[in-house]
Amino acid sequence: MCVVLHGLHHRHLRPWELFQDAEDASVETKGAAERSMDSFDTYHSYETEPWIAKYEKRNVVRKIFDRQTWVEEPALRQIQDTIFLQAILAGIVGGAILTAIFVAVPKGNLI
Repeated sequence: MCVVLHGLHHRHLRPWELFQDAEDASVETKGAAERSMDSFDTYHSYETEPWIAKYEKRNVVRKIFDRQTWVEEPALRQIQDTIFLQAILAGIVGGAILTAIFVAVPKGNLI
């Protein structure tokens, strides 16, 4: 999770959200009504979606600096805040333990 995005309560758009437009949405809803509800049907695979090829062609820098959107769900923001604080606390505790170990170990004269 990017600290800047977390601080702004933003998130990157998902690849299928980036390449979705009005045409794709109307085709998708039309096709979904005609599809079978069979769980073994091949329509449940995402590998043939048109956004996959477009997203793979994108530059790595473009993927990193993708468009952002506001995280609207307050419960999701609270979960992200909790995870962020837990990660910070785990880093501080882990750093303190490693510092204590390296300070306590004698020099050793390994020249």
